[in-house]
Amino acid sequence: FFMTMEKQVDQFARVVRADSELSGGFNALGFSQGNTVLRGYIHKYNDPPVKTFLSIHGVLMGVNGLPDCPLTSGLCRLLASVISHVGVYSSFVQDRLAQANYFRDAANLEAYRASCHFLPFINNEIQGPGNQNSIHKSNFESLQKLVLVMAQNDSMVHPKESEHFGYFKDGSRTELVAMRDAPWYKEDWFGLKSLDEAKKIEFHSTPGNHLRFKKDFLVEMVQRYFVTESSVVV
Repeated sequence: FFMTMEKQVDQFARVVRADSELSGGFNALGFSQGNTVLRGYIHKYNDPPVKTFLSIHGVLMGVNGLPDCPLTSGLCRLLASVISHVGVYSSFVQDRLAQANYFRDAANLEAYRASCHFLPFINNEIQGPGNQNSIHKSNFESLQKLVLVMAQNDSMVHPKESEHFGYFKDGSRTELVAMRDAPWYKEDWFGLKSLDEAKKIEFHSTPGNHLRFKKDFLVEMVQRYFVTESSVVV
């Protein structure tokens, strides 16, 4: 919760680079917010490179609501109070709450792009000189395979279509847009269209809620996408 996404990505890079067994590249499996860390690593570093990226219920295009957090919890009440008083895009919240760094308010994109500290940058969606990062795009395009798994009844990630790189249509908090119809795909902001046209993206879904999948499904995914004679998985 309380380490910003940028710091999480940097820490992940330090750990990966310190492991000599990963120096030739590796396959990466993420769950939930961990996929946001992995995506950030690929865009920003990717050295050593990720070969296959398997995202299970990942927060990939962000959220338009904070994850389920029961108000019976003292921590949740505190977070709700802080956010409601100072705003999710305030520097106070952005500097302290990881989930705020990928809160993409589709009905308030101006504030999001001006003040959100993480997601708009790896998305390459901030216009103007110096804001577009070609390395972010080329690193993502270098993936050998991108595997996206969505929970069909996910109540944690809102909207759940974010797990398949869909989201709410720009300007709306209710109307959904599928990945291939979205501007980030059509305009290829960060390499998603390039990967798809190279037939490097595969989609899956699981019944039920967030991270409620069977062990057999996980084993099947790992065997299908990771098991080779020289694979290294993290």
